[in-house]
Amino acid sequence: MGRGRLVGFRRQGVAAFLVIALPLSLEVAGHWVELAVGLVVVGAAVTSFPRFPLALFSLAVVGVLVPTLVLAPIATSPVRGWPFLVAAVFGYLAARRLADQRSVVTALAGILLAGLPVGVLIDVGDRGAFGVLFGLYDWFVLVLLLLLAVGLPWLAGRYRRQRAELLVAGLERVAVTERARIARDMHDSLGHELGLVALRAAALQVAPHLDEHTRAEAGELRAGIAAATERLHEIVGLLGEPEGTDLTPLVARATAAGQTVELVAPGDPPPQVAAAVHRVVREGLTNAARHAPGTPVTVRVTTSGDRTTVTVENALSGVEAPGRNGFGIAGLREQVAVLGGTFDAGVRDGRFVVEAGLPHDTAVAPPGRDRPRLWRLARAPLLAAAVVVVLGIGLYLFVGSDNRLDPAVYGRLYLGQPQADVERVLPRFQILGDPERMLPTPRQGADCRQYWATVQTDDRLFYRLCFADQRLVVKETVPRSAVSR
Repeated sequence: MGRGRLVGFRRQGVAAFLVIALPLSLEVAGHWVELAVGLVVVGAAVTSFPRFPLALFSLAVVGVLVPTLVLAPIATSPVRGWPFLVAAVFGYLAARRLADQRSVVTALAGILLAGLPVGVLIDVGDRGAFGVLFGLYDWFVLVLLLLLAVGLPWLAGRYRRQRAELLVAGLERVAVTERARIARDMHDSLGHELGLVALRAAALQVAPHLDEHTRAEAGELRAGIAAATERLHEIVGLLGEPEGTDLTPLVARATAAGQTVELVAPGDPPPQVAAAVHRVVREGLTNAARHAPGTPVTVRVTTSGDRTTVTVENALSGVEAPGRNGFGIAGLREQVAVLGGTFDAGVRDGRFVVEAGLPHDTAVAPPGRDRPRLWRLARAPLLAAAVVVVLGIGLYLFVGSDNRLDPAVYGRLYLGQPQADVERVLPRFQILGDPERMLPTPRQGADCRQYWATVQTDDRLFYRLCFADQRLVVKETVPRSAVSR
């Protein structure tokens, strides 16, 4: 099992603990059936999240909208905490998992906009024409809660992902610098020493006191040193130049050095994994040249969906096959794991195979790419939250401009009075977020409305009027103590 996959399992375990253990401690008795079903669904979602991150994040958001807009509107009912917790955890994981966050933002905005007409229609069915304003207010509250519950974990996930990307990019820059330093050292030290040895061999080749056979061997020695020096210059060039992404020159250099290489790549790998593909192929060719010189090498690069697979395989020579813990292979294994991919190297069916699977959505951005700061990421959700707060407060003030009933008008109302006569003296609007769940349930089928008192006291905070069969059937004054309870 690769390190990247193991880390993924650990993260899933943490997510499972958050979305399963915490609701157990938060939910109260009486909701065990709902909780049990929720745990089964959430557990299945956690195990499937790495394969379908966007779809499951969207389902988590829908799981918040259905109970809060349809089953129990926020303004009149207690908020169910565990759906928000699930959405928060999946928002964090989606930020860590997906490279392109536009799909997450688009999904969240689309689901919230789709929930607006649904919530309004539900409230219109319960409250008549006033349900339009009540539904809008309920939706504003829900959006604000979701932006807080999902937006903050999402920002935390993006921050963690960017730190990991910056760390890997920094390591790559350090590696390039170190390669350049090694190239300079090799050129300055080995190149100088080889030049001196070649000069001495040339002197022996023309020495008059040596016989022809010895001078011929000195000439062969000088030619060998010259070839070694040329090969050293090639190696220095490879170490000193920045790593590329084109496989064709890499294969061409290996072929010119005497390897037989077959490249099977129907198309170019995606840009986000091209550098990693180049590293895998380079290490595979180097490994084959070192441990199985003269054997044909096959390089395959295939892209399917959101994943690219790189395979470098060669036949085994008379030399013992390389172990799985070689320095180059071990380093490559670590690099692939950092990218969230899978890696394997070993003997299969009499051939040595190096294989790496690279997911596209976890590729590390190149070092020169501009990465947005955290405040840039937070700008969009903060702006959305500010707009929602302003619109919600504006709606609340607009409704509050005419939702107070004068005590004198209330006193003239009587039970059994026709509903049409009562409505002519009532304010245009009702209370937003009416506390009807705190009051005794009226007769079945009654349509109840709440209005603030123009002069509020401890014994008179607001009024409740209920109608049935086009008549006033409930007329009561609600004290402040009822709301406090």
